[in-house]
Amino acid sequence: MTEHLKLLQAKLAHLSRMRDYLAYSLGQICPVLAQPDRALLTDEQHESMAAFRVRFSEFQEHLGKAMRAVAIEEELDVDRFGAVLAFMERLQVLDSAEHWKLIRELRNAVNHEYEDDTPRLAEFFGLMAHETPVLFAYFDRLLAHCASAYGL
Repeated sequence: MTEHLKLLQAKLAHLSRMRDYLAYSLGQICPVLAQPDRALLTDEQHESMAAFRVRFSEFQEHLGKAMRAVAIEEELDVDRFGAVLAFMERLQVLDSAEHWKLIRELRNAVNHEYEDDTPRLAEFFGLMAHETPVLFAYFDRLLAHCASAYGL
């Protein structure tokens, strides 16, 4: 196994752990999202929301890095991440490059929104909760590709 494939294997193992943490955080925030008055959240619930936001963001970021590593293994030009996304779409890892970009925009928006806009934040968190299984599916497909193509 090449050094690059060893690094890719380590990235995938790390992503697997990150997935478990994100799944846990998703379970923690689902009851919070169902609360009609978010002004009454406890400190623990705020902490759960913050953990979910960070874990969602980091999972997507590291998933993108793993996809780039696969593209490098295939000797593709990875200077433009759009080329990586197009390649992942061709491999059927992603449903569409545009959907990945929308999730990325959501991730960026929630990380730059002010906490005092509660309705807007609630919308972002609801969308993130909805997109989490999509990210998990992308990860599963990337794992399947790496198992098939590289024996990882």
